[in-house]
Amino acid sequence: MVKIPRPNSRAAAMRSHRVAYASVIALLALTAGDVGAQTLSRLPGFPPDSSDIRVGFADSAFAPLSTFERFDQRVERSRRAGLPVRVATEFTPTHAYMVFVPQRDGGFAIDTAGTYVLRRRRSDGLTDQIKIFLRDGPDFFIRVFPVSHDRSEMDVFLAGVRTHHRLPLPVGITRALEEPLDRLLALTDRRVLWTLFYPPIDHDGYRVVREMAVLARSLLHTLPDADDGAMDENGNLVLIESLRPQDQQGGFNCSGFAKWIIDGLMMGQFGRWLAIEPLRRKHLDLRGHQWSHAVEDDRDPYFGLDWTRNLATALLSASGGVNEVHPESADVRSVAFSEYREDVGYPVAELARVLYLLAVTEPGHLYLGSFSREAGGDRALNQHVHIAVLFPFFDSDGTFRIVVLERNVESSIESLSRRFGRNHVHLVRVRADDSFAPPVIRD
Repeated sequence: MVKIPRPNSRAAAMRSHRVAYASVIALLALTAGDVGAQTLSRLPGFPPDSSDIRVGFADSAFAPLSTFERFDQRVERSRRAGLPVRVATEFTPTHAYMVFVPQRDGGFAIDTAGTYVLRRRRSDGLTDQIKIFLRDGPDFFIRVFPVSHDRSEMDVFLAGVRTHHRLPLPVGITRALEEPLDRLLALTDRRVLWTLFYPPIDHDGYRVVREMAVLARSLLHTLPDADDGAMDENGNLVLIESLRPQDQQGGFNCSGFAKWIIDGLMMGQFGRWLAIEPLRRKHLDLRGHQWSHAVEDDRDPYFGLDWTRNLATALLSASGGVNEVHPESADVRSVAFSEYREDVGYPVAELARVLYLLAVTEPGHLYLGSFSREAGGDRALNQHVHIAVLFPFFDSDGTFRIVVLERNVESSIESLSRRFGRNHVHLVRVRADDSFAPPVIRD
């Protein structure tokens, strides 16, 4: 029997997180290359340049507030970007704003990549920052703060986390507004790895993950739903707890659905499906505590964790040609800017960020997520109650997507956040493969 040593103890897991965090910070700060403005502008997903519009309205942006407040909204077509840009002023009790929003999908969402938001204090009219969105959505942006007429500072936010604070810029706030974005970012390209914002999207792993998600999605309507339901190694629909055949029309619960995904990889690569019995194995020496051990038989609080680990490591074992690999070998235990909790995972509120960084740093994987939350009864304790399959990838245009499949439906990160937003999700990684051939349950 060949075994892989346990990758982390509980203390080592925390050390691993700290090392990963520090290493990515070091990567961001030290290994960024001198890519230059032209190279930045060619990165996939980089916003179109509408600097001609910002230059044209710079006088209005910095005009006295009495003039600023009379500015009429308009839409102007940028010659450089080749698309319309909305220019408008907005107000709160304390600040006045001028926004430059490029059109995307027929609309002008404020968090569109390439949007500039110039903010001025109403108390004295001074500009105190410019916020620039680097990708579609609210979590990828920079803030530029004035220091003097020819100096500024920049904060950088990646997936909702500030990765750089007050980087010096050799330009004043007026030039920061007028300068093409690629030239502005290139001023810091020796300190910021901008490819984390705009990763190469030609990696074949993204295609494989996307095509797996599309195929699985196309077959969801063929999957019946049934509590405690799964398919055994012979293709029979059985109950997970007893292994007895399901009555009448069988189907899957969330655990059975996750197995269906892995069975598609097993059949495509190795010509067989997984038996259920080994997947029910409990790893009492690796997880739990005295309170959970006392209710293992009647509440099985770590079922989802054990099940997802066993699915992922069964595939690893088959891929490596070994009898057994360590149950934690497929765990996602280190992701920058998020703290891993042993046998609990990551906050669901951070799941989109975690999956983005995983897609950037290890393309070509999907993830089995086991969601845990406090369950009641005579003794309240955290219990793994649900499983979902997560497919993160970049489209050919650089758009980041996450396909979420659970039981026999497609949901979303937003849906998971509504249901488990205050809870945690434990992730195991699974290598995507072109041979994916999920079982057909019914026509």
